[in-house]
Amino acid sequence: MKISLEEVKKQIGQIEQLVVRAFESSMYLVQVKLKKGEELLNVCDDKGTIMRFNSQLDAKFQFKGLGITDTVLVHESPYNEMIGMPGGKMEPLQVKLANPDDDYS
Repeated sequence: MKISLEEVKKQIGQIEQLVVRAFESSMYLVQVKLKKGEELLNVCDDKGTIMRFNSQLDAKFQFKGLGITDTVLVHESPYNEMIGMPGGKMEPLQVKLANPDDDYS
């Protein structure tokens, strides 16, 4: 499911988690989990297109001032498949990041 960035900005204090998903070629997508829901929502623009960012700092900047207290970076690596090994289901790398309000970059 999707949620617009404008709608996210109305959810001050209601965002349980900000998930920054890292992909190859410096592409980052953002998902939010609201306190009142169970699923991760893809953040999109006002036209419904999922927003892409060039860095994790660029992605977090849009969410400053929203009181987010849990931010993580998630990266799923296709490395095994790239070198000819079976892909299988591997847990993605998940790293705690500074929250948007705490990041002074």
